[in-house]
Amino acid sequence: MQQWRITLLELSPLLLAAVLSIGIWLATRKDRTVLRGRAGVLAASGGLLPVVVSFLYSVVAITPQLLAWTGTDVSIGLQDARFSMPLVAGLVALAILSVPCPRKPPGSTTAGITRRTALTFLSAGWTVALIAVVGVTIALSLAAGLASAPDETGRYAMFNFKIGTMSVSSTIYGWYYSVPAMLLLILLITTAWVGLALVARRPLSEPREQDAVVRRVKSRNIIAVTTGALLFHLAAILGSLAGTSRVGGSLPTDTAGIISVGSPFAALGPFLNSSSFVATCLGAAVCLSVVLTAVPWTARVRQSTIKTAP
Repeated sequence: MQQWRITLLELSPLLLAAVLSIGIWLATRKDRTVLRGRAGVLAASGGLLPVVVSFLYSVVAITPQLLAWTGTDVSIGLQDARFSMPLVAGLVALAILSVPCPRKPPGSTTAGITRRTALTFLSAGWTVALIAVVGVTIALSLAAGLASAPDETGRYAMFNFKIGTMSVSSTIYGWYYSVPAMLLLILLITTAWVGLALVARRPLSEPREQDAVVRRVKSRNIIAVTTGALLFHLAAILGSLAGTSRVGGSLPTDTAGIISVGSPFAALGPFLNSSSFVATCLGAAVCLSVVLTAVPWTARVRQSTIKTAP
């Protein structure tokens, strides 16, 4: 019974995200455009991938004995991979979403003269949200990296502080983890930009109003998956820092006896832990919203949705 409680608690952000995304979809489904054919399959696959990766990681983290047959120390592998896995999953998801779909040939020879860029079909709100998540991620990475110290192998993954004459050490999201993650983050943003440019710059098809709507949905899906992958990555950082904040030690004194002392940012532990939960929930909800762009809600909508592939 205890194991089930732990599993439910670990998976609760994903479950809450599913309820949240479906609730929003039900409330706004009448005004949504549904992607059909290959475009719908790609949207569902790309949006679901980061969530599935997060789910599998959580399951393995709770029950590492599932991989005992490999003969390796699963805990070390999970520790090293938990920061990069969301970004790699985001890269694969973006590659899926960027796959071109068969299109109807233009019905008119008139070319559009308006210059289209990667941001043409993207709303400002999504751009601001992505910039905010990237900013917080970089700020935390820099702060944790500057606070890190080398371990016995020279990897900057330790956090050291003193309690009186006693030195306390713990792992932290240091340069050893953050530098490779930052490179993946840059690659993720670049891939998203290329995907947005491909969506925007392909030749227009007829009717152009419907074509523009489809491009807006596809652009929104690309930026949503990018934001979702970064939120999963941010959740891993916040969770790691929350764990580091809980490290402490006991110090004997002449007047007060033995007192317990925590890390310099121990007071932020509950906030970091809650923020990690929220980031995971939001990341999953955003990615699932991409999946739901491929789900028609009634037979009538199923017949009137914009067909993007034969």
